[in-house]
Amino acid sequence: MKPKYTIITIIITMIILIIFGLDRMYNEEYKKATKAYLVYLNGEKVGLINDNKSLYDLINNEQQEIKNKYNVDNVYPPTGFEITEVNTYDEDFITVNNVYEKVAALNDFTIKGYIVTIKLPDEDKVLTINILDKDVFEQAIRKFILAFISEEELTDYLEGKEKELVDIGSIIQKMYFNETITIKEGYISSNAKIYTDVESLSQYLLFGENAKMDTYTVEVGDNIESISDKYDLNPQEFIIANPTYRNTTTLLKVGTQVNVTLLNPVLTFVYEVYSIEETSVPYSKKTVTDKSKPIGFSEKTTPGVAGIRLDYKNYRVKNGEQSSEIKIERSEVIREVIDEITTVGPKRPVSNSGVGTYVDTGTEWGWPTLQPSVITSKFAMRWGKLHAGIDISGTGYGSPIFAINDGVVVNASKACKSCAQWANGNYVVIQHENNYYSAYLHLSAFSVKVGDVVKKGDRIASMGESGLAYGTHLHLGFFQGQPYAGQPNTPLNPLKTIYGQ
Repeated sequence: MKPKYTIITIIITMIILIIFGLDRMYNEEYKKATKAYLVYLNGEKVGLINDNKSLYDLINNEQQEIKNKYNVDNVYPPTGFEITEVNTYDEDFITVNNVYEKVAALNDFTIKGYIVTIKLPDEDKVLTINILDKDVFEQAIRKFILAFISEEELTDYLEGKEKELVDIGSIIQKMYFNETITIKEGYISSNAKIYTDVESLSQYLLFGENAKMDTYTVEVGDNIESISDKYDLNPQEFIIANPTYRNTTTLLKVGTQVNVTLLNPVLTFVYEVYSIEETSVPYSKKTVTDKSKPIGFSEKTTPGVAGIRLDYKNYRVKNGEQSSEIKIERSEVIREVIDEITTVGPKRPVSNSGVGTYVDTGTEWGWPTLQPSVITSKFAMRWGKLHAGIDISGTGYGSPIFAINDGVVVNASKACKSCAQWANGNYVVIQHENNYYSAYLHLSAFSVKVGDVVKKGDRIASMGESGLAYGTHLHLGFFQGQPYAGQPNTPLNPLKTIYGQ
């Protein structure tokens, strides 16, 4: 071997021996290092311990009060707790008890459970519910739903039992929640609100957080409507709060306690309904001129007979409240309408467009929409506030709205989100005799302006869904005194006050 290569071989061999020797020395020193555990809470160092199992055991064993409160077997460190294993020469250990006390002082211990997240539609707001058992949540959701529909309806829907509707009645075609609901397992602070039973969770879902549950003991003469009036509920809300009663005509037993708490649902349960309903069709009162009769002659030549029709309808119900918009898919005539005819003179024509026809009943106060139409919401308390009017639907977006009596237009306001009456959308107010006012809300367009003098049956606007409207409809309000003008006024029930229903 050449001397040059011999020298290189010797150098390489020496380097290898040096590296091997250093590695041996390092490993010997490393073996002398102690295995330990660094404890952190929310990224901050709490201390160095030599036994992590003892710390976990101490946390679990010392929290008997939490175990008893929630009936659980294990308690866990706080959220943000972390232990990292290290090898260290540092012997600055602290006792497991010291670490425990520091951790206990800084944050709450946790228990294992489930976190329910409720994402509200079109909002950034998120609600969370803590539970120990998923079954509690599922049962509470079922109880929440059964406040709005029957057990049979829910069972049939879940089992996919499709019913063919061939006669008068209704079926639920679809049901869902507006919110997005997710459930995941996690660690929950022992001091957080944790629902452990079905009753308290379903109460929260239906009445809101920290709701004061009010009850009333039924007395002689009470009925669902009278109790509802007394506690600012409408009868349907009473039935939702007391699901054992399924209709407003149910007799109440004296001495029974009923729930009169105002509803404030956390979730929005929606179901879509297809129904076939029998509807009475009013007849028109028409006049004709007979030139062969003397002046002033008036005689009813044909008596009027109301018709009967079957309406095939689709609508939604949200938390027990029917949508203000109903879609009439088709109608079937059961009995034809016979108009009342009197020989008194010419009838003023009415211009209209939309679904249906205008009907002049000949009474003092006319109807504000085409017929057929449907009253979707009456004058009643709704969610603790007065629904001061009636909602009418079924004639379609843009269909004509008519003045219900002679008068003067005193307000024709466009929708304005920054305005005090933004919920009304586009609306018209007409002043009538005797300080009466009629109000027409949620319009899509105007046909009149302030100062116009109108006659009963004149077209004043078009039906819409502007403002705070749940679907296309007209809200008709009737008042003693001018509304929406900062003046004293009293809302009146149109059905009772002017239509005699």
